[in-house]
Amino acid sequence: LWCKEHHRYEDRCWLCHPELEEKGRLYCKEHGIYEDECYLCHPEVKSKPSNDQTSLSPPKQELFCNEHGVAEAECAICQPQLAADLKPGQSLKIRISSPEAIEKVGVKVSETVTSPSIDSVKAYATVDYNRNQMVSITPLIDGVVIDVKVNPGQKVSKGEAIGLLHSIQLAEIKSKFLTASAELKLARLGYEREQKLSIKKITAKSDLETAEATLQVAKVKLSSNRQHLINLGLTEKDIKILIEEGRPTAQLTLKAPISGTVIERKVSVGERIGPGDSIFKIVDLSSMWLELSVPAREADSIKQGMQVSAYFDEIPEASIEGELIWVYSAVDPKTRRIQARALIKNPPLSLRKGLYGQAKIKLSSNTQAIVVPTDSIQEIEGIPFVFVRKEPSLFAATRVEFGKESQKGLTAIHQGLTLKDQIVTLGSYILRSEFLKSQLGAGCVDD
Repeated sequence: LWCKEHHRYEDRCWLCHPELEEKGRLYCKEHGIYEDECYLCHPEVKSKPSNDQTSLSPPKQELFCNEHGVAEAECAICQPQLAADLKPGQSLKIRISSPEAIEKVGVKVSETVTSPSIDSVKAYATVDYNRNQMVSITPLIDGVVIDVKVNPGQKVSKGEAIGLLHSIQLAEIKSKFLTASAELKLARLGYEREQKLSIKKITAKSDLETAEATLQVAKVKLSSNRQHLINLGLTEKDIKILIEEGRPTAQLTLKAPISGTVIERKVSVGERIGPGDSIFKIVDLSSMWLELSVPAREADSIKQGMQVSAYFDEIPEASIEGELIWVYSAVDPKTRRIQARALIKNPPLSLRKGLYGQAKIKLSSNTQAIVVPTDSIQEIEGIPFVFVRKEPSLFAATRVEFGKESQKGLTAIHQGLTLKDQIVTLGSYILRSEFLKSQLGAGCVDD
């Protein structure tokens, strides 16, 4: 029995029972024990065995909370302050009035299960076009638009005509090319004639050298004019037709450089455009980008090649899977987050640029781990607990440690539970309320 008034056992409380005191034995008033047992004053006696059960050593029989039917040191209702010092796997206990009552209010118990442990980092996600597969159609010459053959949303094939441009400047360039072509023919004839004369030793060597130099200049001039036409968008086939026809027309056909979808059109028939004006944009939608915003504290955990899953309210039926392809090295000064990017191959048609949602970057999936419903984890003063049934009417609020992020409705438990545990999977908040009763004056130690 414990003397609550003087904080010692009743059979050692000389204030309440002076008749029990051994008069001839020295007594340590400071620590409430005989001097030959006080290892606080005499540390040398601490290692000596003692048959006296009334020393400072903890009693063999624990104090028992009769009101709640558990040991006083484990009573969650009487001693909730002990929760902060618990380590994973340790617990405080709660005894309820009857198993039937707890089931009626919706508390369900299930055995723990295992699943591949998948830790992940949560990020914000925004959908964008894959800019490595997007092109802007930008003519390098002045002209007037005379025809537009496509509209936004229309699919085009590589090389397909998407517009026509009338350009006087183009006609001049074509004319220079035809002139250079004619000059090359003339220079080649002159060189061949000088070669024949040189063989017959009829002409001077310097005349042959001059003819050869003139031929080389003509070749360079023609090559330069040919490249100018190619830069403007003409193909070798177009150039061949130009040479055959010999007519320097002013019409320039604008062609799609890749297969894809037209996402932007900025011109109408009759508009004048100049070099550098972007008039069409085409993108290959066979892949998309996910622009990610990751907490800076998680930056060291992620790297290229990791799998990414994204979820969007606008397309709840779809889970978007991709691969991390880029992680920025600097922290955004405004958001204090890290930018990263994932590549989504063969995205569904419902995945559109500008969608905003949540993403998870998967860190690992190598080991089996105990998983519990995420809702079964309750926090008490910021510390995570799971309620484990020990007896039909006895539950243990068990301290746990869990992964950074959960799968679909499940969270991996790293420490605190075993496969033999029966956990409260539904209605754990009710037991949490029982746990916190003492804060409302319901505990037996409340005065």
